[in-house]
Amino acid sequence: MSGLGEFELIDALVARLESPPDGLGIGDDAAAWRPTPGAMVVATTDMLVEGIHFRLDWTSPRDLGWKALAVSLSDLAAMGARPGRGLVSVALLPDQSELVAELYEGIGELARQTGTSIVGGDTVRSPGPLIVNVALLGEADPNRLLRRDGACPGDVLVLTGPVGASAAGLDLLMRDDREALARPEAAALLGAHHRPVPQLAAGAALAAMGLRCAIDVSDGVVSEAWHLARASGVAIEIDADRLPLAPEAVALLGEERVQDLALSGGEDYQLLFAVPAARLSEVAAALRSMGAPARDPAGVGRVIGRVTGARAGGDVTLLRSGRRIDLVAGGYTAF
Repeated sequence: MSGLGEFELIDALVARLESPPDGLGIGDDAAAWRPTPGAMVVATTDMLVEGIHFRLDWTSPRDLGWKALAVSLSDLAAMGARPGRGLVSVALLPDQSELVAELYEGIGELARQTGTSIVGGDTVRSPGPLIVNVALLGEADPNRLLRRDGACPGDVLVLTGPVGASAAGLDLLMRDDREALARPEAAALLGAHHRPVPQLAAGAALAAMGLRCAIDVSDGVVSEAWHLARASGVAIEIDADRLPLAPEAVALLGEERVQDLALSGGEDYQLLFAVPAARLSEVAAALRSMGAPARDPAGVGRVIGRVTGARAGGDVTLLRSGRRIDLVAGGYTAF
């Protein structure tokens, strides 16, 4: 694909995607379609910048494409929305046409698996670094939307599955721990980091059951708990000893280190949600019926905390080994 001009490159990228089932996709000045009657449009966008969000010596272009789409799909999952259309824009160096073709193969792979139609975007030349931006438009029932401001006193905080795997994979890469990277457990951790799975089915199920509060774990459990506490005006207590930790991560790094990574590392893309304690059994059973991971079935629907009361401005307390630790907001921040 080397030496392709702009329009030839666009044609080559479009060939790696599927056309939308209805409406106009790539080929005109803009995409067009009819929204589902009565549905609410849910929009999100994420930008990945080389050297900040990814390194090409650590990840393949195909995995990068998968992840670029997955992080935005996870935002839709956290709202209880179903995926719809996406726009992908890339800023690339003149010699990266082969790379961006592989990137679109990864995008197309996850798009097909999740029913997402990529209907447009932009390609621009840049002196560097490589930048990938994904914008998604999904749909949701306006009366059954998951939000951050729906946690109430008496609710319990629950995770849809294990945490700590992605941050553990990144930790192995950053330390260039050759011995640990050679062990069989490392493959699962690197897979979790490079190819996260957005919890779209879980988000849709929670919304369908009438729950009102969820967030995806992109920046660490503590950070996400703070977002819920602030938006809902409540005090939240998290018990670190109850976190469902990825067993492969514990095997390689030890429980305490993986707890730290789960609390502040992020990129697990599980959902953290609030549910009235009286409905916990019902909700946990519904999640398990969707297919619990064989490696950690107990991690699905695991209670990790509770809403202890109303608190203007929000508050989060961490329990660890039976001791109460007051926190400031933690997790990854862009600035």
